Amino acid sequence: MATINTNAPGASNSASLVGLTDTPKQIQDRFLTLLVAQLQNQDPLSPMDNAQITQQMSQISTVQGIAQLNDSISQLVASQATQAANLIGRSVLMSGNGLELDSSGAVGAFRLAGDATDVKVDVLNSAGDVVDTVALGPKDKGLVPFSWDGNNTDGVRQPDASYSYRVRASVGSADIGAETFTAGRVTSVSLTSSGPKLVLGNGDQVATTAIREIL
Repeated sequence: MATINTNAPGASNSASLVGLTDTPKQIQDRFLTLLVAQLQNQDPLSPMDNAQITQQMSQISTVQGIAQLNDSISQLVASQATQAANLIGRSVLMSGNGLELDSSGAVGAFRLAGDATDVKVDVLNSAGDVVDTVALGPKDKGLVPFSWDGNNTDGVRQPDASYSYRVRASVGSADIGAETFTAGRVTSVSLTSSGPKLVLGNGDQVATTAIREIL
């Protein structure tokens, strides 16, 4: 990339004229001021040719384009952060089959591939043992939210921890497929170098692109 001759009287280092927060208009004005100063103070015995001037005018277009791109990226990041902040306090669904039990119980959801006359959800502990079964009865095709009170089959409260679940859905003797989701409540938003992340109640951080549904 061509640079303006900073040895000419009245000219200054072009790097010092472009700040990170300058607007494209400010960059253009400073560049043109520097170019005019160079033209006014050039050696009359060795003037700049048209190719040099054209090359330097091309330089300002490149710098201005980069500044506009940076501004667009900044606006996009700010928009993503605002959208993520709007999810604070909401429950979101991600791919998985986890259940997080706390003092208010646990919630989850799954999507049925078809109508089912009988739907049950088995809650499993970390060892893979069934601790409780939630009977939901008949359910239509589509998203089905559910909750678990945290008690086992004997009515004994289970410790707050991470559990998993599996869905058993059928019509008569035919099984109905189900896509499972892990639910989490958004408590805050963390701004990271890779974009805003949603902080869930269990401390996990997930990208907004991982969200499949918002409850």
